Amino acid sequence: MRVFPALLGALLFYSVLPAHAEPTINEYNAYLKKGPWTALYRRSEGTWHAQLTRKAGAFTLGYRQADLRLAREHRGSIEQALMKRGNVSLAHRLEYRSFDRSRLDDHWRYRLIVDYRHPVTDKVVAWVRLQPRLAHFGGRRLFDARDQVGLEFQFGSLRLSPFYERYALRRWDRHGGNVIGLHATIEL
Repeated sequence: MRVFPALLGALLFYSVLPAHAEPTINEYNAYLKKGPWTALYRRSEGTWHAQLTRKAGAFTLGYRQADLRLAREHRGSIEQALMKRGNVSLAHRLEYRSFDRSRLDDHWRYRLIVDYRHPVTDKVVAWVRLQPRLAHFGGRRLFDARDQVGLEFQFGSLRLSPFYERYALRRWDRHGGNVIGLHATIEL
């Protein structure tokens, strides 16, 4: 049991070191869940996202609209849960991103999602999420990743989860920025 705290501590130390040299973005995510439905509203440095998803067995179907300052994005997605063993889960997602009034090309993006959740107490969970992504547009492929580490606190039907995110661009070892944020989830 002492291995997990040491690994989590090392990951936090490694992840936060570049935060002093790169720009940091603040992000706030509010989720409302009822049955198979989830509504999300995200606010991040002058941009916003609104998303609605529905679970159907091992699949989650979603639609997102986002204001990205210079463009409006429409994103359809399908996610599939692949496995869950103990504290580890694996899923993948395919998204189609379409942009209004923008120089950005519409494109497909694939995302692998690896989650590890470790209960600290009855009401607190430490978690790590790795999300390598590969976009296909204009005959090119572009790799990026959004990897997060955080703590989740449960207060009845409310879960609050502050997190740190390391953004990688073109290669997993090429640091592109930081996100400090909060996931707030209410289950009805």
